[in-house]
Amino acid sequence: MGKRNNLKKIMKKLPPGYPMSRILVNGAAEDVTQFVNEKEGLAYFDVAGQVGVYEAKKIHGMLFGAAADAGEEEEEEAGGC
Repeated sequence: MGKRNNLKKIMKKLPPGYPMSRILVNGAAEDVTQFVNEKEGLAYFDVAGQVGVYEAKKIHGMLFGAAADAGEEEEEEAGGC
């Protein structure tokens, strides 16, 4: 439970529009483009131009930065040019 509280503290400090590329929800990666807000246990993210709402307590990880940057890192790890 402590880890979730730490992620919630981080979300409370993030400004709206903060660039993100993925969140980990119940062990599954969800692509997002930016953080919108966290309020009353719900976390809001921009998901391809739509608003995605997730239970904040179910988010176990966050990947910061633009999605394009994350894709480049994956290619390098996979041996791409």
